[in-house]
Amino acid sequence: MDPADLAPRSEAEKFLNDSYDERWEKLRDVIVRLYLGKYGSNGKSMTIRQVAEFMKSHYNFYAVVNQYQTRFRKWDVRRRILSSEKDEIVNHLGKRKHPGTSTSDVKLNHGEREKPLDTKQLKRYAKDAIHRYKVEAMVPRALSSWNLPYAAYAASLPQYPDEPSPFGTAGTTPNYLNIDSPEAVTPGGRAAGPSPNMQLIRQKATQTRSSLFLQGRYKDLLINCGREDRIQLINYLHDFHIHTFVTAKYWGKGPRAWTAEMIAALTLNGLSVFNPATPVALSPVGSPMSGISPSISHNKPERIEAPTMLCRWSIHVPNIQYMAIKEPETSAQDEFILNDPSSWPQWRETELSNHSLPKSMLQSITTNAFTTSPSQDLPISMELVEQSLSKQPETLVAEAWKFAIMAGNAELLYQLGEQDKPREIDEIYPFHLAAAFLDGGHGCCTVIDELAYSLGGDHVFKHNINDLGHTILDSLMVSILRSHTKVKPEKVSIGFSSPNRYPGEERDICGRWDADTPAVRKLFQHGHPRIPGPWKHPFCHTSVQAICHSVIGIFGSPLSPDINTLSGLFLRRCSCCGLELKLGPLHTLVIVAYYLAHRGMRGETMFGPLAILVCLLRLGADASLSVTMSVEDIIGEGDPETCYHKKLDACDLMQEISQGEINRWPMDCQIGWSCILHTLYLAKRGKIRKKQEFERNFGQWVHQTPEEESDEEPEEAADTGSEHNRCTLETDTGYKGVHGIWLKLPCGNPELGLLWATIQVELLTYRRVTDNAPWVSDNFSMGALKIWLTGESDDFSIPLVETKMMKEHSPCGWFPNSDFVCPIAQDVCEGYFMNMDIYDRASMIERASFTDSWAEIYVDRDDSP
Repeated sequence: MDPADLAPRSEAEKFLNDSYDERWEKLRDVIVRLYLGKYGSNGKSMTIRQVAEFMKSHYNFYAVVNQYQTRFRKWDVRRRILSSEKDEIVNHLGKRKHPGTSTSDVKLNHGEREKPLDTKQLKRYAKDAIHRYKVEAMVPRALSSWNLPYAAYAASLPQYPDEPSPFGTAGTTPNYLNIDSPEAVTPGGRAAGPSPNMQLIRQKATQTRSSLFLQGRYKDLLINCGREDRIQLINYLHDFHIHTFVTAKYWGKGPRAWTAEMIAALTLNGLSVFNPATPVALSPVGSPMSGISPSISHNKPERIEAPTMLCRWSIHVPNIQYMAIKEPETSAQDEFILNDPSSWPQWRETELSNHSLPKSMLQSITTNAFTTSPSQDLPISMELVEQSLSKQPETLVAEAWKFAIMAGNAELLYQLGEQDKPREIDEIYPFHLAAAFLDGGHGCCTVIDELAYSLGGDHVFKHNINDLGHTILDSLMVSILRSHTKVKPEKVSIGFSSPNRYPGEERDICGRWDADTPAVRKLFQHGHPRIPGPWKHPFCHTSVQAICHSVIGIFGSPLSPDINTLSGLFLRRCSCCGLELKLGPLHTLVIVAYYLAHRGMRGETMFGPLAILVCLLRLGADASLSVTMSVEDIIGEGDPETCYHKKLDACDLMQEISQGEINRWPMDCQIGWSCILHTLYLAKRGKIRKKQEFERNFGQWVHQTPEEESDEEPEEAADTGSEHNRCTLETDTGYKGVHGIWLKLPCGNPELGLLWATIQVELLTYRRVTDNAPWVSDNFSMGALKIWLTGESDDFSIPLVETKMMKEHSPCGWFPNSDFVCPIAQDVCEGYFMNMDIYDRASMIERASFTDSWAEIYVDRDDSP
């Protein structure tokens, strides 16, 4: 370029009659072109000093170097590209898969002028960044978080108004950057491969995305991928998730090594019989393993059959000592019926000792055996992922723990627990995870029990609150809401707003479906991220037992966390004064009970929340705990300019719900709500009051006000947990009482103890076995309970009590047996009346060994007896 081309052609072009500031703006175009163009000697750019000399000589414009620097900053004029801009250019170019894409297509808009990209500068930057790249350690959730295929994942994200993508405008090309689209390849023509510069750009972009993946920055990762790359990556990682989930779930029996074809056959009804000698072919495009929804693969949507309304259940049985029979040695996997896991043979001891889930996971990644999608087409580098895992194998061990918990395989957890615990185990919050993936239909509380044994009782004490601010009890409450109500996740916790689903949606708490169930896989592939309402049923006994036993496993330990820790659910902040409003555990249970009645499933009886309430009270929950809260902000629509919050205990909270709203509920829910309210009264007062001690108010029995009770002496038997308020219970194993120096469980009053005993017997002996059967047995009655609790009857008139169907129990409701906190049916029943012996729907599991685990913890303490 010749600088003479920018010299003035007349005196008028010098703007000598204008002010100094005006001349800066009118000469701006000349100054910028001199600085950005190749007007220097030997075709180089001018320095600022040379620009100043040119303007002085030709335009009589006098300014020093720092004045030019100030103006260039004001005009956003610069020759060098910022590092952040280089990153953006690399990322946006790296998204483009067209073979004709080139760095020469990039133009930069700086100072209202468009200029070509300095490709040499970008090339140096990319080469240097690639050379200096160091593989990072992977966070222990990078492989286990992809539980949805793309169609369902995209549907789970919050939708932005007027934007077609759930990712919104994030990732769009910035205003200063203009990338020309290459011309389409002519028919019959052949597109050239990427240029050396583009190869570098794509390598650098892949490194960046791989780092985001390893760091767990999934939102940034997906923004830095084009749409097709997002689909491919999410489906690829989902294939790995399902493959590892199935491997973990059935670890110890059946196949030793799973393939993509076998997973498709099991989880999508692709085949019924698998023979290792017979290869199974799947189409790689739009195949079942691809996870692409029918709208993407152009398949006609298929009808998804809803699961049965009849749940499964777990029956705790005595621990049985037996001598294993040595199995014959085999050199390979036998042929077996793939869709009948109950027929699969157990692995031999040598196979269990020679295999490990972390090694299996690494081998799957290395061989790509879990999918039909080639790893080299991914927007991240699986080679870098392998290097990261080799650099820090403990991360893969933590991932194995997470998959074992989600799959509900307690035996696998025991095997993992025999090894050194990974440092990253705390980051997966194992007890919260177990609560989210509770499976009462197959394992009840076995995973919680195994975690308590493997991690030690102090782990749950130290890690009661997770990264969302939820306690372990909160996670159990979420499992109830997820499985048995229509409440949206964002109403329960702000942590669930993105993605818009509950943790553990893919597992039914009463064992009717799991992540590998064909109906669930098809549901997600069709773009449904949440389990539909018609698949759910009321809060059943299977779920209640699993929740209660888990609560006992968490809060019955000598080193249990504080059961009265404030909740992280339904957290609100007053829109008027900004005060944070947190609930106590019983307040949270009351809100859960409210939603079971208000947004629960047809047939709800409220037996479930009642059972959990009594269980919590037996473990030391404080019925008199008051917190500052606002009912309007949780379940109402208050004025944002008004403070509604006030101090309430759980009883007060229930009375804040309007009687008109309660009257609109089904009668079973109204009766159950009243039973919960009066159980709380009982816990606070310590005795059941007679009918004349209540006032009649619109057909509802209500408690006297605190002013009316102020002159009365407090009852000694109230559930306060005080030292004078304990009873003893000698167990078969010789433990010195339930409430003594060992577990220190509160005793409380015998009426509440009787209720707790009947609840335990009901849970251990009854399930709904036909579609028209009641959800609560004839041996227990919520109506009779209400009559007793409100003082209309002197006796709890149900068959369990009247016909003496229960064995003797302590005044506080525990049964004397070898493991009183998790009794079995023969420990609590005088005769046989269980209706649960339907063996194709029942899972027989050894009784939870909570007391054994706690004893090991307790004897190691300095203050142990």
